[in-house]
Amino acid sequence: MTPQLDAAHRMLTWFRENGGHIHPSTVLKLDPETGLSVFSTSPIDSDTRLVSCPFDLAVTAPLATLAICEVSGLKEDALVWPAGTSRAGEQWNERMRIAAYLGLHWVWIDRQAESSHLYPSVLRHWPYVESLPAPEQLRTPLYFTEDELRLLEGTNLLGAALDRKKQWEEESGVVRDTLKEVELTRERYLAAATYLSSRAFPSALLKIPEHGSSATTSAVNTSPDEESHPVLLPGVDMLNLVSHADARGQPILWLSANVPCPITSQPLPSISLVTTGPQAQDTQLYNNYGAKPNEEFLLGYGFVLSPNPDDTVILKLGFPSLSPAIQSALTQKALDPAKRFALRRDGEIDKDLLEVLRVVIGGGEEEMHVDEEDEHGLHEKEEKEMQLEMDVLSTVGQMLEDKLTKLENGPPEGLVDVREDVRAMCNVYRQGGLGSGLTLIPAYAVLTSAVGQVEIINAALDKLETRTERLEKLIDQVHGMAGRLAAEDNQPNLHDEAIISTCVPEKGMPTN
Repeated sequence: MTPQLDAAHRMLTWFRENGGHIHPSTVLKLDPETGLSVFSTSPIDSDTRLVSCPFDLAVTAPLATLAICEVSGLKEDALVWPAGTSRAGEQWNERMRIAAYLGLHWVWIDRQAESSHLYPSVLRHWPYVESLPAPEQLRTPLYFTEDELRLLEGTNLLGAALDRKKQWEEESGVVRDTLKEVELTRERYLAAATYLSSRAFPSALLKIPEHGSSATTSAVNTSPDEESHPVLLPGVDMLNLVSHADARGQPILWLSANVPCPITSQPLPSISLVTTGPQAQDTQLYNNYGAKPNEEFLLGYGFVLSPNPDDTVILKLGFPSLSPAIQSALTQKALDPAKRFALRRDGEIDKDLLEVLRVVIGGGEEEMHVDEEDEHGLHEKEEKEMQLEMDVLSTVGQMLEDKLTKLENGPPEGLVDVREDVRAMCNVYRQGGLGSGLTLIPAYAVLTSAVGQVEIINAALDKLETRTERLEKLIDQVHGMAGRLAAEDNQPNLHDEAIISTCVPEKGMPTN
């Protein structure tokens, strides 16, 4: 048995001793594709509880805060960013608290081994922390080499990864200095923060409705509007993630309910993963997640999915400054120019992106109001609106072409410090193709039918071209109508001429 499996089994013993449940027809294995995984040893029926984690075993920010303060001797109001930092005076966020809590387990295990220090009882999750993947197994961009980071050149992900690294390194320094724990190193903090980003569940699951005995939630339809915070759920997070659209996985329900506990006489409020269909013998058991693009998977989880029906390309607008008229028009329309606009696989352009560009390119001018009887005014308005739309589509097209060029140019040649699994992930993310056959990458098998950033942009450019051609035909029709109206304006009105001729006396006729 490997050290990783040994640690995982120790975690399960601790998990069960503290009221956790895992189905008896399961076994832990090291899978060549997905690493530490949970498999069935016999068929499992539908509507069966696979694993349950008691609420009080969850790693939450409040639990972490209490433990940090007890171990360090600090009060909670000391957990703030100090003067001279980028967020001076702000309280620590949930990530800083949970990462510090996880990191203190390593610090005190080392101390206990080196001396007679008594291990603090409030650091109660060591079996869980010990079972987590070693840092060298992590594959988020924070663990990329310099050459591997260059594989992301020309993508949004490179900037996001560098920003995250800078932010987390600053948080690490604040945590270490505040707690005066030099052993809580940058490397330990980054690993703990990565565990949280890749394994967290929403804290909204840790409650049972006031009226009723349980709450059932699907990973696909969790409400984004409900206030929630990241939490870690030992045992539950042992099941690897699978797309809700993937044929290998049945949808899993997240059930918050009081469940029987073999070590207590009272049921425990717990979060459970429940099957919605039968599971065959000797198959891996998966958890589900909602719609996420590969950019989010690679940054936060360290793998990509292919095919990923929810993959996107993110577009961002950069304006050095906007006039008061434009800002006012955007506010009236409830538009945010700083929003991240998602471009999806169907190639449809985000409507908000188009509307923001209409306001900005149009200078924030109010809509023209023209009398319905004024044909010239109506045509002038129509022509102006169509020209604005052409300018908007042209701007979007240029954005996409620029992005496509950067992606298709690819990373520099001659990169040597690159692991093959990382190269495969970045290729799927950028281009969407891996050549022939099946390539394995961290936590998932990647098929050749991938749709990456390049394919998504090409789909959008095709849609944009069709839309532009249709608009050009309409503009030609409007120009033709305007020409006919102008010609009519220059033609004499025969009815008026007849009236005038009756009023003009013939030569020699007497006048009054």
